[in-house]
Amino acid sequence: MMHVPASRSCPPLPSLLLTLLVRFTGTSDEDFQVTQPESSVSVRAGEILTLGCNVSARSPAGPVLWFRENGQERQLIYNFNGSQFPRVTQVENTEFNQTDYSIRISDVSPKDVGTYYCVKLTIAHPDMAYVSGSGTFVSVNGTTHEIFQVQQAEMTQTVSTGETITLSCSVPDSFPKGPVLWFKGHGPNREIIYNFKEGFFPRVKEIGHPTKPGNTDFSIRISELSPADTGIYYCVKFKEGKPDTEFQSGTSNQVAPGAPERHLMTMRGTKLRKNLL
Repeated sequence: MMHVPASRSCPPLPSLLLTLLVRFTGTSDEDFQVTQPESSVSVRAGEILTLGCNVSARSPAGPVLWFRENGQERQLIYNFNGSQFPRVTQVENTEFNQTDYSIRISDVSPKDVGTYYCVKLTIAHPDMAYVSGSGTFVSVNGTTHEIFQVQQAEMTQTVSTGETITLSCSVPDSFPKGPVLWFKGHGPNREIIYNFKEGFFPRVKEIGHPTKPGNTDFSIRISELSPADTGIYYCVKFKEGKPDTEFQSGTSNQVAPGAPERHLMTMRGTKLRKNLL
C-alpha cells in the first residue's frame, strides 16, 4: 500500500521515498496499459527533457503519478493535481485529455539521471499502484558525460602464459536495475566470462563487492592465462526484465594480431599482449 503526502517545493526535485505494491514493470490488466514510448533518453545539461506517457482510454478511476528511481530510492516527480513541482510541467491539460500524461523537466542536470516511471493508481484508502509503464532511463550529457557510461580503464600490459590479469569495469549506480556480465567476443556466439550473480567460473574472480548497495566496481581477475584467452572482452550492463535486455557497454578496441609467438588480447579499453615463451 502507498500513502502519498503533499509535495514540497525544494529544488532540484521534490524528494519523497515511496514503496509501491507492484514492481515498476509490466501491467496488472491486459485490457489497460500505460505506455512509455522511449526506453531511454539522452539530453544535454541545461536542456528541457520531455518524457512521454499514454494511458489507455479504458482507465479505472484514480490518479497518475511520475516517479524517478535511482538506486534504491524512489522519488515523486509529478502528480497532476495542481501541486507545485519546480521545473516540471505537464505537456497536455489532463482535464481535457485524459490519456496523455507526458511531462517536461526544464534545466536538466546530472542529478536528474535515473529511470522514470509513469504509474496509474486506483482510488483506495490510501491509493494503490495499479499498473506502470516500462520506464524511461534518462542520461545527461555535458561536462559530466563520462560518469554516466560503463567505464573501462585503458592500458597496455604484457603478461606471460600462466599469469593473472585484472580487467577493470565501473558501472554507475544510477543505471536501471539489472545484472552486469563479462563477455569474450560479441554477437550470438559471444562467450560469458563472468556472471556476478550465478554460474561457475573457476579462473575468474570478482574484485569489488557487487552485492553491496551503491557498488560501481565490476572488475574481475582472470588467472592462469593461456592462448585460448586471446580475444575482445566486454563489460556489459543489462536492464532487468523478462528477459533481461542489454543496456550499455563501452566501445571496444580493435584486435591486432601479433607475430606467431605473441598473441594480442584486446578488451574494452584494455590491451593485453601475452608472451608465449
